[in-house]
Amino acid sequence: MVAEPERDQVAATVDKAEEPLDNKKLQKLQKQYERKGIIYVSRIPPHMKPQKLRHLLEQYGSIGRLYCAPEDPALRRQRKQKGGNTGKNFTEGWVEFDDKAVAKQVAAMLNGNQMGGKRRSAYHYDLWSLKYLPKFKWDHLTEEIAYQNAVREQKLAAEISAAKRERDFYMGQVDKAKGIEAMKERKRKREDVSKGAAGQQDATQPPAAGAGEKLSMQKAAAEPIDRHRKVLRTYGQKKAKADSAAENAATTLSSDFLALVGGKQ
Repeated sequence: MVAEPERDQVAATVDKAEEPLDNKKLQKLQKQYERKGIIYVSRIPPHMKPQKLRHLLEQYGSIGRLYCAPEDPALRRQRKQKGGNTGKNFTEGWVEFDDKAVAKQVAAMLNGNQMGGKRRSAYHYDLWSLKYLPKFKWDHLTEEIAYQNAVREQKLAAEISAAKRERDFYMGQVDKAKGIEAMKERKRKREDVSKGAAGQQDATQPPAAGAGEKLSMQKAAAEPIDRHRKVLRTYGQKKAKADSAAENAATTLSSDFLALVGGKQ
Protein backbone atom coordinates (compact mmCIF):
# COMPACT_ATOMS: atom_id res chain seq x y z
CA MET A 1 0.00 0.00 0.00
CA VAL A 2 1.38 3.42 -1.00
CA ALA A 3 1.71 5.98 1.76
CA GLU A 4 -0.11 9.27 1.51
CA PRO A 5 3.01 11.48 1.07
CA GLU A 6 4.33 9.21 -1.66
CA ARG A 7 0.96 9.23 -3.39
CA ASP A 8 0.89 13.04 -3.33
CA GLN A 9 4.44 13.15 -4.69
CA VAL A 10 3.52 10.83 -7.61
CA ALA A 11 0.44 12.96 -8.40
CA ALA A 12 2.54 16.14 -8.37
CA THR A 13 5.08 14.52 -10.72
CA VAL A 14 2.34 13.50 -13.17
CA ASP A 15 0.83 17.00 -13.10
CA LYS A 16 4.25 18.50 -13.71
CA ALA A 17 4.90 16.20 -16.67
CA GLU A 18 1.53 16.98 -18.21
CA GLU A 19 1.99 20.71 -17.76
CA PRO A 20 1.86 22.36 -21.23
CA LEU A 21 4.81 24.39 -22.52
CA ASP A 22 4.36 28.12 -22.87
CA ASN A 23 5.90 30.33 -25.53
CA LYS A 24 8.93 31.23 -23.41
CA LYS A 25 9.88 27.60 -22.86
CA LEU A 26 9.34 26.81 -26.51
CA GLN A 27 11.56 29.71 -27.55
CA LYS A 28 14.22 28.58 -25.09
CA LEU A 29 14.18 25.04 -26.44
CA GLN A 30 14.32 26.37 -29.99
CA LYS A 31 17.40 28.50 -29.16
CA GLN A 32 19.11 25.51 -27.56
CA TYR A 33 18.33 23.45 -30.63
CA GLU A 34 19.68 26.12 -32.98
CA ARG A 35 22.85 26.55 -30.87
CA LYS A 36 23.90 22.89 -31.28
CA GLY A 37 26.48 21.85 -33.87
CA ILE A 38 27.33 18.55 -35.55
CA ILE A 39 30.80 17.16 -36.28
CA TYR A 40 31.21 14.39 -38.83
CA VAL A 41 33.83 11.70 -38.11
CA SER A 42 34.68 10.21 -41.50
CA ARG A 43 36.86 7.42 -40.12
CA ILE A 44 36.71 5.54 -36.83
CA PRO A 45 39.75 3.36 -36.02
CA PRO A 46 39.17 -0.39 -35.82
CA HIS A 47 37.86 -1.69 -32.51
CA MET A 48 37.04 1.82 -31.24
CA LYS A 49 33.66 1.89 -29.51
CA PRO A 50 31.28 4.88 -29.22
CA GLN A 51 32.05 5.21 -25.49
CA LYS A 52 35.75 5.66 -26.26
CA LEU A 53 35.00 8.26 -28.93
CA ARG A 54 32.81 10.20 -26.50
CA HIS A 55 35.53 10.02 -23.85
CA LEU A 56 38.14 11.46 -26.25
CA LEU A 57 35.96 14.38 -27.41
CA GLU A 58 34.27 15.32 -24.12
CA GLN A 59 37.44 16.99 -22.89
CA TYR A 60 37.00 19.68 -25.57
CA GLY A 61 33.37 20.53 -24.97
CA SER A 62 29.94 19.37 -23.83
CA ILE A 63 28.58 16.58 -26.03
CA GLY A 64 24.95 15.64 -26.46
CA ARG A 65 24.06 12.79 -28.80
CA LEU A 66 26.52 10.55 -30.64
CA TYR A 67 25.94 8.00 -33.38
CA CYS A 68 28.40 5.55 -34.95
CA ALA A 69 27.48 3.62 -38.10
CA PRO A 70 28.32 -0.09 -37.82
CA GLU A 71 30.24 -1.86 -40.55
CA ASP A 72 28.66 -4.04 -43.19
CA PRO A 73 27.63 -7.41 -41.68
CA ALA A 74 29.00 -9.19 -44.77
CA LEU A 75 32.48 -7.74 -44.14
CA ARG A 76 32.30 -8.80 -40.51
CA ARG A 77 31.37 -12.37 -41.46
CA GLN A 78 34.18 -12.46 -44.01
CA ARG A 79 36.67 -11.26 -41.41
CA LYS A 80 35.50 -13.91 -38.96
CA GLN A 81 35.85 -16.65 -41.58
CA LYS A 82 39.43 -15.59 -42.26
CA GLY A 83 40.26 -15.75 -38.56
CA GLY A 84 40.30 -12.02 -37.87
CA ASN A 85 38.92 -10.07 -34.95
CA THR A 86 35.34 -10.99 -34.12
CA GLY A 87 34.50 -7.67 -32.49
CA LYS A 88 32.12 -5.12 -33.92
CA ASN A 89 33.70 -2.23 -35.81
CA PHE A 90 32.30 1.17 -36.81
CA THR A 91 33.04 3.04 -40.01
CA GLU A 92 31.83 6.63 -39.44
CA GLY A 93 30.11 8.74 -36.81
CA TRP A 94 28.32 11.99 -35.95
CA VAL A 95 28.87 13.91 -32.72
CA GLU A 96 26.51 16.63 -31.46
CA PHE A 97 28.05 19.46 -29.43
CA ASP A 98 25.86 21.70 -27.31
CA ASP A 99 27.59 24.77 -28.79
CA LYS A 100 28.21 24.95 -32.52
CA ALA A 101 31.07 27.43 -32.03
CA VAL A 102 32.89 24.87 -29.89
CA ALA A 103 32.15 22.15 -32.45
CA LYS A 104 33.64 24.29 -35.22
CA GLN A 105 36.78 25.01 -33.18
CA VAL A 106 37.24 21.35 -32.21
CA ALA A 107 36.95 20.20 -35.85
CA ALA A 108 39.48 22.79 -37.03
CA MET A 109 41.90 22.02 -34.19
CA LEU A 110 41.88 18.21 -34.22
CA ASN A 111 41.45 17.40 -37.91
CA GLY A 112 44.60 15.67 -39.22
CA ASN A 113 46.26 15.42 -35.78
CA GLN A 114 47.02 12.36 -33.70
CA MET A 115 44.36 11.16 -31.32
CA GLY A 116 46.97 11.05 -28.59
CA GLY A 117 46.26 9.63 -25.17
CA LYS A 118 48.47 7.05 -23.55
CA ARG A 119 51.21 5.55 -25.70
CA ARG A 120 50.00 2.07 -24.86
CA SER A 121 46.63 2.91 -26.38
CA ALA A 122 45.80 1.28 -29.69
CA TYR A 123 44.59 4.64 -31.03
CA HIS A 124 47.55 6.79 -30.00
CA TYR A 125 48.98 7.14 -33.53
CA ASP A 126 45.66 7.24 -35.37
CA LEU A 127 44.71 10.58 -36.94
CA TRP A 128 41.49 12.50 -36.46
CA SER A 129 39.32 12.95 -39.54
CA LEU A 130 36.73 15.52 -38.52
CA LYS A 131 34.55 18.01 -40.37
CA TYR A 132 32.10 20.54 -39.03
CA LEU A 133 28.71 20.43 -40.79
CA PRO A 134 27.19 23.91 -40.97
CA LYS A 135 23.37 24.16 -40.94
CA PHE A 136 23.15 20.45 -40.26
CA LYS A 137 20.96 19.25 -37.40
CA TRP A 138 20.34 15.93 -35.75
CA ASP A 139 16.93 15.66 -37.41
CA HIS A 140 18.63 15.54 -40.81
CA LEU A 141 20.70 12.60 -39.64
CA THR A 142 17.70 10.67 -38.37
CA GLU A 143 15.88 11.28 -41.66
CA GLU A 144 18.88 10.01 -43.61
CA ILE A 145 19.16 6.94 -41.41
CA ALA A 146 15.45 6.22 -41.80
CA TYR A 147 15.80 6.59 -45.58
CA GLN A 148 18.78 4.23 -45.68
CA ASN A 149 16.92 1.69 -43.57
CA ALA A 150 13.92 1.88 -45.91
CA VAL A 151 16.19 1.39 -48.95
CA ARG A 152 17.87 -1.55 -47.23
CA GLU A 153 14.51 -3.14 -46.47
CA GLN A 154 13.37 -2.70 -50.07
CA LYS A 155 16.55 -4.32 -51.37
CA LEU A 156 16.13 -7.18 -48.94
CA ALA A 157 12.50 -7.66 -50.00
CA ALA A 158 13.54 -7.65 -53.67
CA GLU A 159 16.26 -10.25 -53.01
CA ILE A 160 13.81 -12.46 -51.12
CA SER A 161 11.27 -12.17 -53.93
CA ALA A 162 13.91 -13.08 -56.53
CA ALA A 163 15.01 -16.06 -54.44
CA LYS A 164 11.40 -17.25 -54.19
CA ARG A 165 10.94 -16.96 -57.97
CA GLU A 166 14.11 -18.96 -58.56
CA ARG A 167 12.96 -21.60 -56.09
CA ASP A 168 9.53 -21.88 -57.74
CA PHE A 169 11.11 -22.14 -61.20
CA TYR A 170 13.50 -24.84 -60.00
CA MET A 171 10.71 -26.83 -58.36
CA GLY A 172 8.61 -26.52 -61.53
CA GLN A 173 11.48 -27.85 -63.62
CA VAL A 174 11.96 -30.74 -61.19
CA ASP A 175 8.27 -31.67 -61.40
CA LYS A 176 8.39 -31.42 -65.20
CA ALA A 177 11.43 -33.70 -65.35
CA LYS A 178 9.70 -36.23 -63.09
CA GLY A 179 6.64 -36.21 -65.37
CA ILE A 180 8.79 -36.78 -68.47
CA GLU A 181 10.60 -39.67 -66.80
CA ALA A 182 7.27 -41.24 -65.81
CA MET A 183 6.01 -40.95 -69.41
CA LYS A 184 9.18 -42.59 -70.73
CA GLU A 185 8.84 -45.41 -68.20
CA ARG A 186 5.21 -46.06 -69.21
CA LYS A 187 6.16 -46.05 -72.89
CA ARG A 188 8.98 -48.49 -72.20
CA LYS A 189 6.61 -50.83 -70.39
CA ARG A 190 4.08 -50.73 -73.25
CA GLU A 191 6.83 -51.54 -75.77
CA ASP A 192 7.96 -54.48 -73.64
CA VAL A 193 4.38 -55.78 -73.44
CA SER A 194 3.86 -55.42 -77.22
CA LYS A 195 7.14 -57.18 -77.95
CA GLY A 196 6.16 -60.05 -75.68
CA ALA A 197 2.76 -60.42 -77.38
CA ALA A 198 4.36 -60.34 -80.86
CA GLY A 199 6.81 -63.06 -79.86
CA GLN A 200 4.00 -65.32 -78.63
CA GLN A 201 2.01 -64.76 -81.89
CA ASP A 202 5.03 -65.66 -84.05
CA ALA A 203 5.49 -68.85 -82.06
CA THR A 204 1.86 -69.97 -82.72
CA GLN A 205 1.83 -69.15 -86.52
CA PRO A 206 2.79 -71.83 -89.22
CA PRO A 207 6.17 -71.60 -90.96
CA ALA A 208 6.55 -68.93 -93.61
CA ALA A 209 5.93 -69.78 -97.31
CA GLY A 210 8.55 -69.74 -100.07
CA ALA A 211 9.31 -66.92 -102.50
CA GLY A 212 7.01 -68.30 -105.27
CA GLU A 213 4.11 -68.74 -102.94
CA LYS A 214 4.62 -65.21 -101.62
CA LEU A 215 4.56 -63.79 -105.18
CA SER A 216 1.36 -65.66 -106.09
CA MET A 217 -0.27 -64.55 -102.88
CA GLN A 218 0.66 -60.95 -103.60
CA LYS A 219 -0.83 -61.18 -107.14
CA ALA A 220 -3.99 -62.79 -105.84
CA ALA A 221 -4.31 -60.08 -103.23
CA ALA A 222 -3.74 -57.35 -105.85
CA GLU A 223 -6.24 -58.67 -108.44
CA PRO A 224 -9.47 -58.04 -106.51
CA ILE A 225 -8.29 -54.55 -105.83
CA ASP A 226 -7.76 -53.92 -109.61
CA ARG A 227 -11.12 -55.46 -110.61
CA HIS A 228 -13.08 -53.53 -108.11
CA ARG A 229 -11.25 -50.30 -108.58
CA LYS A 230 -13.61 -47.46 -107.94
CA VAL A 231 -14.26 -44.97 -110.76
CA LEU A 232 -14.03 -41.51 -109.36
CA ARG A 233 -15.06 -39.47 -112.49
CA THR A 234 -16.21 -40.05 -116.12
CA TYR A 235 -15.99 -37.77 -119.15
CA GLY A 236 -18.67 -37.72 -121.96
CA GLN A 237 -17.46 -38.12 -125.59
CA LYS A 238 -19.21 -37.46 -128.96
CA LYS A 239 -19.43 -40.09 -131.72
CA ALA A 240 -17.45 -39.63 -134.95
CA LYS A 241 -19.37 -38.34 -138.04
CA ALA A 242 -18.79 -39.61 -141.61
CA ASP A 243 -17.47 -37.28 -144.34
CA SER A 244 -20.32 -36.48 -146.83
CA ALA A 245 -17.95 -35.64 -149.72
CA ALA A 246 -16.18 -38.96 -149.42
CA GLU A 247 -19.52 -40.83 -149.42
CA ASN A 248 -20.67 -39.06 -152.61
CA ALA A 249 -17.37 -39.80 -154.29
CA ALA A 250 -17.70 -43.48 -153.42
CA THR A 251 -21.27 -43.85 -154.79
CA THR A 252 -20.94 -41.99 -158.13
CA LEU A 253 -18.90 -44.08 -160.61
CA SER A 254 -18.07 -43.25 -164.21
CA SER A 255 -19.88 -44.97 -167.12
CA ASP A 256 -16.62 -46.29 -168.57
CA PHE A 257 -15.84 -48.07 -165.37
CA LEU A 258 -19.30 -49.63 -165.26
CA ALA A 259 -19.03 -50.76 -168.86
CA LEU A 260 -15.67 -52.30 -168.21
CA VAL A 261 -17.03 -54.12 -165.22
CA GLY A 262 -20.04 -55.28 -167.16
CA GLY A 263 -17.87 -56.54 -170.06
CA LYS A 264 -19.54 -54.48 -172.78
CA GLN A 265 -16.32 -53.24 -174.23
